[in-house]
Amino acid sequence: MMNLIRILGDRHAGFILGMVVVINLIVGSLVMNNHPELYPRFFNLDLNYFFRPVRSEHSWLYALLVTFSLFGINLLACIIESIIRLLNNKAGRLKATAALLLHVALVITMAAHLFEGFYASTQRIQITPQGVELPELGKVQAGSLKNIYYPDNSLKDTEVKLLFSKPDGQRISKDIAFNEPAVFDRGRRQVVMLGGEMIPSGVVISRSTDNREFRLEANRPLRLEGGYLLLQGFLKTGTGLPYAEFLWQLDNGGRQRHVMVLSADAPHSQIKIDGVVYQFNKAIETPIIDAIVRYNPSVPLMLVSLILASAATLMLIRWLGTRSVA
Repeated sequence: MMNLIRILGDRHAGFILGMVVVINLIVGSLVMNNHPELYPRFFNLDLNYFFRPVRSEHSWLYALLVTFSLFGINLLACIIESIIRLLNNKAGRLKATAALLLHVALVITMAAHLFEGFYASTQRIQITPQGVELPELGKVQAGSLKNIYYPDNSLKDTEVKLLFSKPDGQRISKDIAFNEPAVFDRGRRQVVMLGGEMIPSGVVISRSTDNREFRLEANRPLRLEGGYLLLQGFLKTGTGLPYAEFLWQLDNGGRQRHVMVLSADAPHSQIKIDGVVYQFNKAIETPIIDAIVRYNPSVPLMLVSLILASAATLMLIRWLGTRSVA
């Protein structure tokens, strides 16, 4: 039995397998760069993707999994051999224990990456004030958005407040930015912002006869004398000038289409409804957030690996200290 363990845990074989893993990763990086059409935008290492369907371009990944497994077996055999040697050897235990913990941390890290690759998930969503439902997190809504600029007026960061209504009835708010995701479930779930902007969702117009203001939101008809005014949507001209499209539906069944430029001092920033002029006053803007919702169940394993590696590092530092004193 010990001979089998020594063969499986051979250090030279482990070194070779480690080098093959590195070579496979390099080949995989080159293949992914040369075939970007195979991978979706913001692709993460979802190992299930490589099997739906099986493709020859993914051969590097299949070879990597085989080599990865053999390397894991080699490390496990090394760990068993190290434990036996540690039990039989009364001297030099500090260094041996540190080496053992490093081996265990490496195995746990490898297992965590496989666990993440097969069972993690990533969902790209748009978050608006109307909200979107997320698994385990409930309904999330965009509350507010603030852009921060450098002195040269270039964008520095975007800060967003998200409002969560969790399935258990709890309501919480989270502030996120480009490098500050919203973290839940001890790091296993994250909402990561890719970008955000304020977009027009309605307009405020004023009637010329009495300067009364009216608030219109998209697809919500406003009752006026003789019919209904409907804001259908927002578009831009070829030069980037934003404008709104309206539909005036008369009670007698007639229809008229109108266009209003969203700039108070620009031409065509007013429309005439039933002989009365309505002037653009201001736009109603709402935040829209482009985000990734990431679920990674391997986070606890990574934390355990980090703790073991840190303990091993401290042991090695202590062992080096005892050698220098000696």
